[in-house]
Amino acid sequence: MTPSRYKLHAALMGAACLVLAGCTPTDTPGALSLAEGASTSEPTPLLAARLVRGQIVVSGPEGYCIDPTSLRSTAAGGFAAIASCNILSSGRGGPFVEPVLVTVTVSRATNGSPSLTDLASALQTDLLQERDLSGLRVGQMASGGEAAFAGSDPKHWRGAFVLDSHLVGVALYAPVGSPLIGAQGAAFLNTVSSRIRARSAPSRARSAEQSQSPVDPLETRLGRLFERGDL
Repeated sequence: MTPSRYKLHAALMGAACLVLAGCTPTDTPGALSLAEGASTSEPTPLLAARLVRGQIVVSGPEGYCIDPTSLRSTAAGGFAAIASCNILSSGRGGPFVEPVLVTVTVSRATNGSPSLTDLASALQTDLLQERDLSGLRVGQMASGGEAAFAGSDPKHWRGAFVLDSHLVGVALYAPVGSPLIGAQGAAFLNTVSSRIRARSAPSRARSAEQSQSPVDPLETRLGRLFERGDL
């Protein structure tokens, strides 16, 4: 694994661990891969991944795969990262495409999705623009993207939508100067969200616990998506 991929994996794993509270940063595959005596083999990138006991199916557009080392899934939520198949496979497969990192975070939905203004406020940044697309309403955030990976642009796209009983948050990060920082990035997230909607099977009914639980305040919903360390 190259140093740049190690940094990307470490960042992704740290985010996933914090989102789901299911591991610690020292347990991440990215960190372990550089440990003395660790295996140098890399898992094969996935075309699709099932989260939340198979209820949510995540996949990327053509040329983009799921990083299997990023996957985290429980009965309540999940996390997956999408990137170039060519990069994830160290050049062994997949066409050359624009480099990008997309994260998908799933949690329980209780009262709709937060607005883009709410997301920007929670991230303590400015909302530069909004786009209302066919499958998603997305917003371009002014800062925060620089933490995703080395060379990533501070500006990035975010959105959230409710699918059946799940709240799905998506974020897109791209290198400085990439066309995906602009309108193409918004369209990319729209494609990802549309694929999630099309491939995920809705549950027949919410559990009694979900249907009888009180409505969460806005800050709780935001926390489930972003406050625990999601990129």
